[in-house]
Amino acid sequence: MIITSLPIMSEAVGNPLLDKFIKDLIIQILAMIAEQERSESKRRQAQGIQLAKSKGVYKGRPTLYSPNAKDPQKRLVYHRVVSQLNEGIAISKIAKEVGITRQTIYRIKKELN
Repeated sequence: MIITSLPIMSEAVGNPLLDKFIKDLIIQILAMIAEQERSESKRRQAQGIQLAKSKGVYKGRPTLYSPNAKDPQKRLVYHRVVSQLNEGIAISKIAKEVGITRQTIYRIKKELN
């Protein structure tokens, strides 16, 4: 592998084994730095989310199918699923009929209980 954006990676020392060792070492160092930056970024993001949650600003992703969903069609689907669950219709049949996944219907059922 040749990294062309780094001048040191295109230069050769003369000894092929030493060249390979130096290049592998540089790649390992760059990978370690990138991993540390990523973990630090994740840590800062988690701190920000925690702070926002404590202020009541961050509430996560809104559920698509709920009684107070933004989309009126999804609200209708939700109420249809609830009524069919109350009638005792099988979950797989409801899923096929309304066109949503069984997992979503299980979530709705869990919220009702």
